[in-house]
Amino acid sequence: MVRLAWNAASRTYLGPARQRIEDDVYTGSFLFAVADGRKGGTAGDVASRLVTEALQKYDREIDPSDLPTILERAIYSANESIRQKIEGQPELAGMGANLVAMAWSGTMVVFANIGDTQAYVVRRTDSGTAELIWTTEGHANGMAQADSVPKPPERIPRFLDGRLEGHAPDLVVLSLSATDRILLCTGGLSTVVPHVLLMDILSGPGGSAEAADRLEALAREHGGPDNITLIVIEFADFELHREEYTFID
Repeated sequence: MVRLAWNAASRTYLGPARQRIEDDVYTGSFLFAVADGRKGGTAGDVASRLVTEALQKYDREIDPSDLPTILERAIYSANESIRQKIEGQPELAGMGANLVAMAWSGTMVVFANIGDTQAYVVRRTDSGTAELIWTTEGHANGMAQADSVPKPPERIPRFLDGRLEGHAPDLVVLSLSATDRILLCTGGLSTVVPHVLLMDILSGPGGSAEAADRLEALAREHGGPDNITLIVIEFADFELHREEYTFID
């Protein structure tokens, strides 16, 4: 089995029409997450911070077969953190957050998504081509190919707000490759930048930091009014890239 190494880079941008950042981001070792305060809600920044703080406790190497259970448990814990906060401070009732998160171990990755946050998995080849092997866009569509016509983001009326009914995340399990590059982001990026441009960057040269910089710049160029938060995670064969990437002994 190929031993994987990784690099990751995150970026957050206020956006020209927002007064504060209501996103929060966590870039760990085995768990990565982007939370986005619910639009029109109360204290979105508080909600998104509670979510990422709760998830951090689950950032550890676990058996791949346990990944879905552990990630689901982590999100339940995040939702419970919001519930307890509202219980103690009733004036915060109505706050909530969208979330996209991934946990990985070995060569398996699990994605969790609730709301309009997005995940994209691009697999590159030695010949320089790449395909979009999976995206959260539309939730029900599952697989998508890089040359397919992108559909407008589907607005899902779900988010983490401390309640249980109708607020469960979608969970998807995939196998990782040593050439994968993954993007987790808020709608501040995915709804303003054409997907063909996202693909160009995710499949292009340079490392995760360069890709993150280019994605943030594109969102700014396209006039994204909302907060923009993203993480780019790329994987590689540890034996070939041990000097360039992070790894766990």
